[in-house]
Amino acid sequence: MPPMPPDFLQQLLARRDTWWGRESTGSGQGQSTGFADLDRILAGGGWPEQGLVELLCPLPCPAVLHLLLPVLASDGPGARLIANPPMRPSATMLARAGVPLDDLLILRSDDRATLLRASFEAIAGDTVRLALLWAPGGPLPAGTLRRLHMGAQQGRCLLILVRPRQAGQQPSPAPLRLDLSCPAPGELTVTVHKQPGGRAGQYCHLPLLPEHLRRRPPACRELPALTRRPTPEPALRTPLLRLPAPVVPEVRP
Repeated sequence: MPPMPPDFLQQLLARRDTWWGRESTGSGQGQSTGFADLDRILAGGGWPEQGLVELLCPLPCPAVLHLLLPVLASDGPGARLIANPPMRPSATMLARAGVPLDDLLILRSDDRATLLRASFEAIAGDTVRLALLWAPGGPLPAGTLRRLHMGAQQGRCLLILVRPRQAGQQPSPAPLRLDLSCPAPGELTVTVHKQPGGRAGQYCHLPLLPEHLRRRPPACRELPALTRRPTPEPALRTPLLRLPAPVVPEVRP
C-alpha cells in the first residue's frame, strides 16, 4: 500500500461530502418545528437550517403536510416548494395556516428524471428556503441522495424528503431521519431513526388536529334520525257545513 500524502487528511476533511458527526451549524440551534415535544427530542432543538432530512412513513402519508405547516408558515425570505405531492394541496387550508401563497410553488411531473432534476435545480439555486419532496416510485440510488443533500447545502435550503418506511434499511447521507406512524386519525408518532449529535430511538406523540376532529364518528345505527316523517293532520270530528247553492233570480222580458 503506497504511503498517503501528508495533506491527505486535510483534503479529506475539506471535501463537501464529508459529514462531521458533531459539527454545529451556526449558533447550534435549529428552527422550531412548531411542536414542543418534537423539538425536545431533536438534538438541534428543531429542523436543521439546511441539508437533507428524511421522513420514513407508509406512503402517501398526507399527515406530513400537517406536520410541516408551522415551518411552511414561518417568517423568512425565500420560496417554499412542494414537489410531487400525493394530492393537490388545498389553497384555502394553506392560507388559513398562514402559508404565504405568493411564495409557494407546486411541482409535479410524471417523469421521474425530470422531477428529480427540477427539484435539484430549485434547491441549489439559493431561491427556495424550504422544499418538501415526495420521493418518486422506485428506490433512490445513494448518489442521487448525496447529490440532493449537497444541492440543498449549496442553496442553503432545507430539503425534506418523504420516503417509504422500507427505505430506512438503505444507508443515506441525510443527517436526520425520522420514522412516522399514524396510530389514530389526526395523530402522529415520530421516532428518531438517526440524528447527528443525539440519540436514536426517542419518540413523541403529536396531535395534528383539534380534539373534536380526532374523534371517530359513531356508527350509522347510533346516529339520531335527522329527518322525520311529517305527522298527519288529525281528522275533523265535526262534518263540514254544506252551503246551499246560490239562487239565480229569473229575469222576465
